[in-house]
Amino acid sequence: MTNHDPITIIQSTRVEEAQQEHVPVIDVRPAAMYEAEHIPGALNIPLVNPADGSMVPDDKLAAAIDAAGVKPQDDVVLYCQTGYHAGLAAQALARQGYTDIELYSGSMEDWTKQDLPVQR
Repeated sequence: MTNHDPITIIQSTRVEEAQQEHVPVIDVRPAAMYEAEHIPGALNIPLVNPADGSMVPDDKLAAAIDAAGVKPQDDVVLYCQTGYHAGLAAQALARQGYTDIELYSGSMEDWTKQDLPVQR
């Protein structure tokens, strides 16, 4: 077994490269926040259950991401509003065997601060 960390912290420039490479970009914020604005082309797979505010269990998050066509060996970019929930989602996916997770730590706060394009 290697000590390869499956999670890599990335910046907005890598998100833009990932988009061009057709790497899935996943927004783990609640649907209402996603619908208000999101990184163009991002998929919305919320980490928090809207009914009660609880975290989606690791296996359910992995199943939802798998259902979106992202397999454990695939490269995937995660973001949220501040990076906190995306970090939790990245750890959950790592526990579920995902091996190439890119965490946009600045997330939407950084993206909008840089005046990068958003989709509504």
